[in-house]
Amino acid sequence: MSEPSFKRSNSWPLITFFSVLVLVALIVSMKSKDGMRSEESFITVYCAAGVRLPVEEVAKQFEQELGVKVALEYASSGVLANRLKTDREGGLASADVYIPADFQFTNRALADGLTTEAFRIARWKVVLGLKPRLDLELSNCDDLLKQGISFVTCDPLAGVGKKTRKMLIQSGHWTSVDLAKASSFPTVTEAALAVKENAGTQAAFIWNSTARQHGLRVVDLPELADSSADISVAVTASTDKPTLALQFARYLSAPQKGGLVFARHKYISIAGDAWAERPKLRIDCGGVNREAVEKTISEFEEREGCEVDVVYAGCGTLVSKMQTGEQGLPDLFVTCDATYLTKAQLAMGNPFGPDLKVSSTRIVMLVAKGNPKDLHALSDLDQEGLRIGTTDPNASTLGALSHELIRETGKFDSIKENIEMMADTAHTLIQTMEAGEKLDVVLVYEANIQHLNERFLAVPLQAERAIAVQNVAARKDTPYPQLTERLMLRLVSDTSRRRFEQLGFSWVAESE
Repeated sequence: MSEPSFKRSNSWPLITFFSVLVLVALIVSMKSKDGMRSEESFITVYCAAGVRLPVEEVAKQFEQELGVKVALEYASSGVLANRLKTDREGGLASADVYIPADFQFTNRALADGLTTEAFRIARWKVVLGLKPRLDLELSNCDDLLKQGISFVTCDPLAGVGKKTRKMLIQSGHWTSVDLAKASSFPTVTEAALAVKENAGTQAAFIWNSTARQHGLRVVDLPELADSSADISVAVTASTDKPTLALQFARYLSAPQKGGLVFARHKYISIAGDAWAERPKLRIDCGGVNREAVEKTISEFEEREGCEVDVVYAGCGTLVSKMQTGEQGLPDLFVTCDATYLTKAQLAMGNPFGPDLKVSSTRIVMLVAKGNPKDLHALSDLDQEGLRIGTTDPNASTLGALSHELIRETGKFDSIKENIEMMADTAHTLIQTMEAGEKLDVVLVYEANIQHLNERFLAVPLQAERAIAVQNVAARKDTPYPQLTERLMLRLVSDTSRRRFEQLGFSWVAESE
């Protein structure tokens, strides 16, 4: 028998082939991820032409500091608003940010559902921009018309054109000015350049900042005294990158970022929030609101790209901690009852700004199904051997209100003997009731017990003061007044309303 022969096989080509495949797959994956990252770090901005210089400079700074590419497209405010509409109707990719020359365009865009959040970033006014060496004295619009000066205006689709027309209609000069004008331009920049470069054009109705940028002489006509307009930045409703858009908007409005640039370009900057790439807020929130606000706050945190630290506790405890000064004041205070905001204001010299009312909830007596102890009012709580649970009046709004209402029955001493438990929270009282055999009745909010309807009975208290009203206010000196204002508005939005009402709260906030 011949011995078997063994032939060495060369497996290296196969190994090399599969190695190359794996390497190619890794490169494609990495490029795909980089592409996604690149796409996410790119925003498109529709910007009024008159604001080009500062916005362009701020955008470059933003790109350098945060690595986010900003594509700028310029036209008049009205043309850009119409483009947003056309984009939406055609299902086209639209801008992420809209920067009009006058807040009136922002309001209209919001009403049309084209934008969402908006920031005022700078202010300017309409003036007559003259050639610098033109030796003329103009006291008012009548002088302009009498002296036969060659002047131009801007189209009403431009913010300055719209504002000029409005002011001169009010003064009774618009018809004469419109007839006497030499020409009308789509943008304020074109009008300013016409005065600067065309020998036959002597003046233009333009923004004061634009006039100064082009070296023109500024004439403040009395008819234009009330022509101030606020430049704003708004997040578009169609953006799929709201966090980046909001970040750019915050950067534009921050005093130490966009504010400095706008001031350098002859605008009156409007101070926004202090700049932070990821701002941090602290909220002190009454425990009764926790389930109703948690999702709203979480959604806000994600959209805004900020961090929100929420401390939930009884309002008595929260106000006491504020007074000690150990942790400082929160940026936002969401109360169990409005009386605790009043207490904080009185105790600490009004550190919070105006409040927004959110919701209300009634105090009820939670008893076993069928009400075996026959309890119908607080005055019934003096029954011998009855076991009562309340929250601590020193720690919570619920406890303070409950004990005040018991005092009003005139039976406080006898009822107090029946109080077996004073818990820190209503949640503890409810858990004790669910465990059974320790308490016969607890005083809790109606909003605390929606999940208990099948096992227990809620006996509502009829006294007017048995209702707690929840409100929210921001600290006056928070470094993020605009951010806190947006969160306050989110807490009184229609979405928030549905969440509160599903938990048994009554809604008292005004509609959006």
